[in-house]
Amino acid sequence: MIPILAAFAYALVFWVCARRRPQFALLAIFAVAPFQNDLSMGGPLRFSLAEVNLLLTLPVFLLQQRPIRLAPIGLPVAAYLGCCLVSSLLHWRGTSLLSLVQISVYLVIAVMVFRSLPRNAGQYRLPLLGLVCICAGIATAVLVHRSGYVLGLHKNGTGGSLACGLIVCTELWFAERDDIKKQWLLAALILIASGLFFTLSRGAWLTAVTGVSMILLLRRQFLLLLRAALVFVTLAAVCWKFTAQDSRQYATAFERTNFNIRARYESMDFAMEEFQKSPVTGVGVGLRKEYDATNVVLLTLAETGVPGLIALLWVHLAFFGMAWRSRRGLSSASPAYSLIAIATALLFGKVMHGAVDHYWGRGDIMIVWASVGMAIRANAEARRLVSKQPRLPDLSGHPGFPMVDCAFPPRAR
Repeated sequence: MIPILAAFAYALVFWVCARRRPQFALLAIFAVAPFQNDLSMGGPLRFSLAEVNLLLTLPVFLLQQRPIRLAPIGLPVAAYLGCCLVSSLLHWRGTSLLSLVQISVYLVIAVMVFRSLPRNAGQYRLPLLGLVCICAGIATAVLVHRSGYVLGLHKNGTGGSLACGLIVCTELWFAERDDIKKQWLLAALILIASGLFFTLSRGAWLTAVTGVSMILLLRRQFLLLLRAALVFVTLAAVCWKFTAQDSRQYATAFERTNFNIRARYESMDFAMEEFQKSPVTGVGVGLRKEYDATNVVLLTLAETGVPGLIALLWVHLAFFGMAWRSRRGLSSASPAYSLIAIATALLFGKVMHGAVDHYWGRGDIMIVWASVGMAIRANAEARRLVSKQPRLPDLSGHPGFPMVDCAFPPRAR
């Protein structure tokens, strides 16, 4: 009886908070996402605290009667969900419903809530800073234990969350103008990067490297990219000296004879065998629960066939296309630019990570798709502000005036 009353009290407090201060509800989802601990107590549907908070936020969002807007990924997501549903109806599995729910939670509910719940895009700063603080705390625990297995988390889950925290912290450091806050963010950046190294999660390393590189490329910090590479190499060399010998061997073992690497090749072979059984419709969503699905491309082909893979690629490309178009029209000092850069780097890093490890897992995927919702909202607000600005007279045909689009100012360099 007591646990039920405690759960009801928690839900009541959360609803009041989400109604009056949406940024705290987003904080309770985004910042606690690194804690992937299963709260289902052995139930068939596993869920973490972040997913509980997300579903608790949904009634508040619906009661506010906010418009449901998922453009530009709405149509691609609908196409992908359609492929998943058709494949599952043709080849129903015991895990199909769980997988469909999982897909909907991240691609629809997380994006929708983070896109529309806050009153303005400025309320995203608290969840972003909260994630950095949580990741700094987890990184501290990793450094103390010199292991990614801390706080009941698996090293890959710890590494994935720290990689997301590192990417977010990097962009916040770029965007910060206050010198004292910038120093605190730099300290958090170094702490998270050090903790990430000791997780020995190679997939998370890949996520961090590609994500941070994406931010530097978006900001055209090519020289800083080289400097950052030198700094991270130096930091890695220092951390390497404090790494145990067996951990060193694990981190550098990429031969197929290695158990970890061999298992990935076997999972790829299994996915290809399943895909060949039904290349058009796949063998049904839910296959991911039945084997070690460490390659999202082959998993998608096996589950939903070629149409499903095309639809999933469409989802990602639709967002990247929006980000690229927005980048050309926003100042790099704009908060909207930072939100779009964070989401682009996180999603790109997640795609790269999904090529060598699990894509559909708790934790970092919530962070990634929630950030997509933030970016879509920021882009919409930025364009709305630009549309309200008075247009200058069209002088493109006048001698001496180049043809420019005055309605959307060029990005500051």
